[in-house]
Amino acid sequence: MSKLNLYQQKNEKRKKFLEKLDSELLVKSECNRTEENLFATAENLIINFLSDPVHDLPIYSFNLFSDINSRLEQNLSDDILARIVYKISNVYKIVRIEEKKTLDEEKFFKIVEIDSTALAAYMKKILKRKLNDSSEFKINKIKQTKKGKISLTERIENLLASPLVSEYEPRLLALEINELLGKMTTVEKLELEHFKSAKSHVQEYCPNGTKIDCCRDLIDRGMLQKKCDKIHFKRIIKPHTDISLGDCSFLNTCYNMNNCKYIHYEVDMQDVDQELLTNSSSTLSRLSKIKIPPQWIQCDLRTFDMTILGKFSVIMADPPWDIHMELPYGTMADDEMKKLDVPSLQDEGYIFLWVTGRAMELGRECLKEWNYERCDELIWVKTNQLQRIIRTGRTGHWLNHGKEHCLIGVKGKPNPDLFNTGLDCDTIVAEVRATSHKPDEVYGLIERLSPGTRKCELFGRPHNLRENWITLGNQLDGVRLLEPDLVKKFKVKYPDGNAMPQIKRPDSS
Repeated sequence: MSKLNLYQQKNEKRKKFLEKLDSELLVKSECNRTEENLFATAENLIINFLSDPVHDLPIYSFNLFSDINSRLEQNLSDDILARIVYKISNVYKIVRIEEKKTLDEEKFFKIVEIDSTALAAYMKKILKRKLNDSSEFKINKIKQTKKGKISLTERIENLLASPLVSEYEPRLLALEINELLGKMTTVEKLELEHFKSAKSHVQEYCPNGTKIDCCRDLIDRGMLQKKCDKIHFKRIIKPHTDISLGDCSFLNTCYNMNNCKYIHYEVDMQDVDQELLTNSSSTLSRLSKIKIPPQWIQCDLRTFDMTILGKFSVIMADPPWDIHMELPYGTMADDEMKKLDVPSLQDEGYIFLWVTGRAMELGRECLKEWNYERCDELIWVKTNQLQRIIRTGRTGHWLNHGKEHCLIGVKGKPNPDLFNTGLDCDTIVAEVRATSHKPDEVYGLIERLSPGTRKCELFGRPHNLRENWITLGNQLDGVRLLEPDLVKKFKVKYPDGNAMPQIKRPDSS
């Protein structure tokens, strides 16, 4: 074989090898380019998701990943998507992330804050790119075909559907406005710090109820090694208790607990933090700088001269409305209620008026009669001893009432320096106690609204006595007044110290 033939064979082998190598490199480069395009598309879809004001914070990773994969041509793993989000957080500084763990120790994260300025800058940069750029900002409703070239019609449709800068500006403006509205002012921060407890005074109840049920739940979830630090209940089993009947509907409010055959409960005091129990009683007293011990007057509000009491910033009343039901206490007629001298107690301030049943409309009439304007309403959602929603209440003609309403009225123009608005919500979820015993949480709400000011409660009972409050009612024990001016006025009006109307008895002769 000649040297020329050998050279030609070698040259052909070299060409085949180079062609094979070129084809392999081309495939690899196409794969890399496809992967890069997929990552860039995922990144832009995430940015688009974050820029949409429809999605409220916090945004959880599993919801975000599910939405993004539903819009991609090829699904990406959660790890890859997580790295993209971390890049958006750490490099672009657009979002702030908090890492969490599930009960099974699986990691996830939630986006708790979005920097609208950084997001706007990023989107402005993306919108400047050309349409044929590999990292084009694609909207989430456009899906390209998985394989093959895109037709001219599809390109035109995609181009027409692509968002314009003018379409993004209102969205970004809405994001900035929402962020500004969500930020607390300096005054609000100072008020919040003033009312913030140094240590939590709340210990949660276990949703499982008893320790036995709690252990069963932990076993089912494979978490028996963990200890539940919440409060549990203990069953009260007496000789006459029939366990097969189940729980008593009224639990600790049952009128016949000593003979009731149903199961009752009591708090397992071993779970209660005694330090929290001791400190929680003094929580309200720390809110106000002025502390006047409880004051009260046993009186009949229909005849008592309220002008001697002076003025109050807040009034609360739980009247004995005539709701046309059999009640364990006396009631007052509608006209008697309207004629009460409530207007003399306030020139400007707020009144909290508890109403129920037909008294909801009557309460509004009373507010109008007393020169108040209804400005808000508080709702008490009732729970039973086991912290579950009441389903078998003792009130209501047609439906069992699981809530009560408290109308809030305003009189005049209260001094904003004496009142803190916007601290509490309009719903109280609290346990039912004795008949007509309203939740103690309302006192904390009122004290935060107007700390350290004089307050008056009408139709009060011994359990209603509080610091900075003067309580009036016919079920109280005698009279206790501490303010010198008030003591002087009371003695002038009632020299014998008795504000209850005298009942004239017929002569025994």
